[in-house]
Amino acid sequence: MKPWSSVPQLAEPSMPFDLAQAATIERPEQLAALEPPLQRLLARELGVLPLADRICPVERANGQVTLLARAEYVGSDQADALIRRIQAAGYALSEPVRYVVPAPLLLALSRSPGGALPARHGSGRTPTALAGVFQDLVEWGVRQGATDLHLNVYRDAPESEVRYTVAGRYVAPDRFRPMPTDLLMDVLSVAWMDIQGGNGAVFDPLCEQQGSLLRQVDGRAYTLRWASLAADRGPSVCLRFLARDADAQFATLEGLGYQPGQVACFERVLCSEGGAVVLAGTVGSGKSTTLATLIRCLPGHRKVITLEEPVEYRIEGAIQNTIARDPGAAAQGPYAAKLRTLKRSAMSDVLLGEIRDADSGVAFMDLAGSGVNVYTTVHAPGAHAIVDRLASRFIGMPRDFLLTPGVLKLLVFQVLLPVLCPRCAAPAREAELCRGDATGRSVADWTRWLGWIEQLWGIDRAALRLRNRAGCAHCRAEQLPTLAGYWGRTVAAELLEPGLAALASEAGHAYLPDPRHSAMAHAMEKVGRGLVDPRDVEARFMAFETLLLRRQRLAAADGTVRTSAGGAS
Repeated sequence: MKPWSSVPQLAEPSMPFDLAQAATIERPEQLAALEPPLQRLLARELGVLPLADRICPVERANGQVTLLARAEYVGSDQADALIRRIQAAGYALSEPVRYVVPAPLLLALSRSPGGALPARHGSGRTPTALAGVFQDLVEWGVRQGATDLHLNVYRDAPESEVRYTVAGRYVAPDRFRPMPTDLLMDVLSVAWMDIQGGNGAVFDPLCEQQGSLLRQVDGRAYTLRWASLAADRGPSVCLRFLARDADAQFATLEGLGYQPGQVACFERVLCSEGGAVVLAGTVGSGKSTTLATLIRCLPGHRKVITLEEPVEYRIEGAIQNTIARDPGAAAQGPYAAKLRTLKRSAMSDVLLGEIRDADSGVAFMDLAGSGVNVYTTVHAPGAHAIVDRLASRFIGMPRDFLLTPGVLKLLVFQVLLPVLCPRCAAPAREAELCRGDATGRSVADWTRWLGWIEQLWGIDRAALRLRNRAGCAHCRAEQLPTLAGYWGRTVAAELLEPGLAALASEAGHAYLPDPRHSAMAHAMEKVGRGLVDPRDVEARFMAFETLLLRRQRLAAADGTVRTSAGGAS
């Protein structure tokens, strides 16, 4: 049989297929109950194996052939040509011949080993087929630039949910809808068999589990960091995609979006020995990427060791260690043992993953108090909130330790903002703002809004650009229309040197951070250059009207008129 690419085109094309003539399969049980039953796949025999996850020919027990296809392919030219090929091979067609099948179910079926389907009432869900579905979920996410894969199981519903984080947005692609709940549970159970450093021999939907597994996508190795939450409706599994060779792709700090003055601040504090650099931000704000970029900037004569859960990026020259901790365990013996050995390793710099509990807090104090350079991350809403977060009851570091001179060297807060597509971003006119608004604001409302930007930040409205929701050929992704109009992401950050605050205190002055150097101010600087939609900044920080009212009330409270641009973390 010739390969699919060599199928000849007939001179007389058939009439367009009426989609109403296709039968619909929604559940695995319906597929298993077909009469006569499905018997074997014909994709390989007919030379269409590359298409099997979209259009799959299947022989039934009576020798007739049925075409199973995803909704968007069931009436396609490819389906028409495949039916002609089936007939040319001497097979009779079933009635009806075309069935619409959900993408996940078709994936599981098309990956049945050897093309043989289970006997009567089988679903085709062998471990190999289920592993293939999981691999497809991973591959799609990696190729779309996703940072996370979210598998949300709803045990009280027949269908569950597959979502991804792409460009910081939580999106549900049509490709994996609907996802049968029992199929997703089977996929997760099979995927957990490959977990390394996980708590539990099998996937348990009733408890929190963590671990990691390795996958190959397009010749590159990826670590998938697994975190499952035992939610009320069913387990919610989040898988973070981490390219193992990502160290070769890191940009400079400037490339990540930091300002030249901020880069100079990093370089200044990295020159001295001792003390900690702490990066704060929300989940998915790029903290680990920035830390890895910093470590790569260190000179080669410094010995760098990392303690991570798990290792996220391969860093050339660093001695990296994955720490597997059971979230349900009271004692962290392996963690403490690794820390004791680490202190005898004569290192100069330590990357300490994330500080999120008392154990990691104790490790931080032990290392930062010993005079080595420490780099770590924490979840906090701003640079000024880092000390409060570290001293909170969840972590429990003493404030007097944190305020000891030299312990905290640099505090950084960063967010990631979507960058506008440079080819189709639209001027910020009231009509354009109204077109993309779901709140019902009028032209007059948007005119006032543009005036607030000018008043607060001194930005000429002529320089503002907005996202084109329709996108263009440069930025539009067929399977992710909600991201049209964007082209990557950029950092907006604020940096705080506690040493400068201590000097101000010794001189009898209160240390007041310059609001012009806040993360929001950094974001608005990029707005002024037409790189970022101001609506994305407002959504991430605070409403411009709220900021204006805050400034007015502060001015009224102290009797002064504040003319400098304000900021918020």
